[in-house]
Amino acid sequence: MKFNQRLLLSFVAPAALFVASLVASIWSLAQTQASFDRYINTEQAVANGVQEMYAQGLQMGQALRNIVLDPNNPQAYKNLDAARAAFDDAHRDTLAAARGTASEAALAPLAGQRAAQAQAQDKVLALVKTDATAAVAMLNAEETPAWRKLRGELLSLGKASRELSSQTHADVNRAADRARALSLGLALLAGGVAVALGVLLYRTVCREIGGDPAAARAAVRRMAEGDLAGAVPVSHHPQSLIGSLAAMQTSMRALVSDVSQASSGIESASVEIATGNQDLSARTEQTASNLQQTAASMEQLTSTVRQ
Repeated sequence: MKFNQRLLLSFVAPAALFVASLVASIWSLAQTQASFDRYINTEQAVANGVQEMYAQGLQMGQALRNIVLDPNNPQAYKNLDAARAAFDDAHRDTLAAARGTASEAALAPLAGQRAAQAQAQDKVLALVKTDATAAVAMLNAEETPAWRKLRGELLSLGKASRELSSQTHADVNRAADRARALSLGLALLAGGVAVALGVLLYRTVCREIGGDPAAARAAVRRMAEGDLAGAVPVSHHPQSLIGSLAAMQTSMRALVSDVSQASSGIESASVEIATGNQDLSARTEQTASNLQQTAASMEQLTSTVRQ
């Protein structure tokens, strides 16, 4: 793998893992929030609705008994009507919250049981105006058993709702714990990968450059300016940039030494050639002078012969 690819990998890999950790955290948070919203809007709403129906059922029973005890008590009638309306509202809201869940089927029998109780209550109210004794008998014979049956169903539903709420709450907590563990694991993995790639990058830089890049840059600048005497930083990696610079400096020193020696030899040869040329010139001049003297002697001899 090339140095640039390793450098890119050392940045991309940890960043990708950190992004994955962030995405996992956000996704887990969204899932946990959705589960919690579902818990609040369904299980908890059903449990609260059942408790409200149970409380209004008790209120209806108390108001009806107050009417039996005092048929001329207008507040008792108002309390009974208010409790009836509140029970019906709670029943309707609870059915709406449980729609599409397992609790919907369990809530279905409440309508019939509440209708039976309402009929018994109407009978008691009809008798209380004419025959208080018959109203009490009707209360004990029909309304109370109807309420007990409805109450038993409400208590059963309340227990099931509380258990379901507890289970859902535990599931939400487990999901949150898993999300937290996943995010933490990805974050630790990203940190570990970042450290490992950092070490790998450091070793790669040391192997490729051989030392501090600033020292290598300074050595190259000195060599570019012609200073071959400066020391190159010591590197434990001969194949690195600084190691190659040291080898290049040694080669250049040897080359400069060879060139200097060759220049000295050329200078000596030039001096010798110049000296030889001077000797040759002097001898040539001497020879020419001798030839001139010989020619003069020959001319004199020839003149003497003719005479």
